[in-house]
Amino acid sequence: MTQGSLSDRDYRAMVGVLYELALRSREVVWVDYVLAQDVDISFISKVKEAGLVGVQISPTTVRQYHTTAAAHILGRTGQMDKTEVEAYQKLGYSMDETVGRDGVEKAFEQYLHGEKGIRDIETNTGGKVVSETYRTEPQPGKNIVLTLDIRLQEAVEQSLAAHVPTLETAEGAAAAVINVKTGETLALASYPTFDLSNFSSQYAENASNPLNPFYNRATQGTYAPGSTFKMVTAVGALEEGIVTPKTQILDTGRYTYYKDYQPMCWVFRQFGRTHGLQNVTQAITNSCNVYFYDVGRRLTIEKLGQYARLFGLGTATGIELPESVGVVAGPEYTESQGQIWYEGNTLPAAIGQENNRFTPLQLANYVATLVNGGNHWSAHLLKAVKSSDFSAITYEYEPALLDNVTIAPEHLSAVKEGMLAVTESGSVASYFKDLDVKVGAKTGSAQVSAEGNSNAVFVAFAPYDDPEIAIAIVVEKGGSGSELGAVAADILTYYFTAERTLEAVRTENTLLR
Repeated sequence: MTQGSLSDRDYRAMVGVLYELALRSREVVWVDYVLAQDVDISFISKVKEAGLVGVQISPTTVRQYHTTAAAHILGRTGQMDKTEVEAYQKLGYSMDETVGRDGVEKAFEQYLHGEKGIRDIETNTGGKVVSETYRTEPQPGKNIVLTLDIRLQEAVEQSLAAHVPTLETAEGAAAAVINVKTGETLALASYPTFDLSNFSSQYAENASNPLNPFYNRATQGTYAPGSTFKMVTAVGALEEGIVTPKTQILDTGRYTYYKDYQPMCWVFRQFGRTHGLQNVTQAITNSCNVYFYDVGRRLTIEKLGQYARLFGLGTATGIELPESVGVVAGPEYTESQGQIWYEGNTLPAAIGQENNRFTPLQLANYVATLVNGGNHWSAHLLKAVKSSDFSAITYEYEPALLDNVTIAPEHLSAVKEGMLAVTESGSVASYFKDLDVKVGAKTGSAQVSAEGNSNAVFVAFAPYDDPEIAIAIVVEKGGSGSELGAVAADILTYYFTAERTLEAVRTENTLLR
């Protein structure tokens, strides 16, 4: 062998083989050494023909991904790192075992891994195996059933990939879709994303991408909700008796309660006009800042924070993946940052600005809590655990109620009607006019740079009369939330078309009386 005839990788492999041979010459044989993997049949034939002493060929299981979607959710497997060795060894793992590295692979490792067996191997003097007997049979891992609708997930990712690049200054984006009645997570998409099947080969390229495709924006990105927060303020004001559904507040363009701080309504700032008299339904539809400045101030920042948390904002959702809990604006957080909280800070907080920061999943869960009448369910991905042969369900997830928001039916109707008008006569009506279901929605935007760039935020639910799903979409530097109506319409079109198709298929081959 001449210098340079092997690559560095091959040299390392050769040294590894020599090292293992040296160990075995000293009867250190209790740890297997994998010489090669993923080999073809011709290689296997040559090894068998050679009759190499101590060399065994064994089949093993590998992960196969039948979709390029849901990379952030599914996660990957790999060798445990040094920080995990001690914890896994306490569970009976060997140091060289493959474990879940992230996503549900890691979250549900306890179900997926299985248990090792204990095998007695008898060899002759030449080292050839003459018999193998299991003292304890190995147990295969169980199967995990997720709440994820993989086809919906693909549709959401495709819609983000199609629309986000058309927004001039847009960067990353995320969307969350959940079941309103159970908290089941149906889709969690983060843009840009990556392909699990090419994780290693594309790692360097993705790791150097300034938009960070590995970052799960749906559960870890936190964003000011902008006007999508106004339903929290509305419910708080209604339930605390500050206003009724019929109470009208005059939009004066500027809110003049304070002498030294007089923020403007967006319509006055942009067009020099006002919304006039507004009740809560109209204020939601028109996104009237002055209305929410006034009721937010009277509600107080303490009550505003209380209602936000009841809706699940600024608290853990319960999702089994790593997540950020976000921030609910208020004196406590501001002072923790070494800053001073002023009474007037309540005004921007009431319209989803100030220090309010939430994840797309939290926003979707908040909307679900609102439209289901106040039940705040834990968001989750685990639906059931089945035996290795799928013959039995060994665990089934029971929906967990985290909180309940008391919302009078007439108050909920007033808020929902405002959201319905957004899609029927408001700024996004054109996107929803051809849908077969009625949709409630709210747009939002929050300035994030001195140049005036804003994150675009959009939340929605459908069907209006009996809600099934809630959606939240965020696009970093995407501008106005109304720009995201096309993505929401794509999601809703797919979901309800697919549902009807599945219902039609289920009735086939069914005996009817």
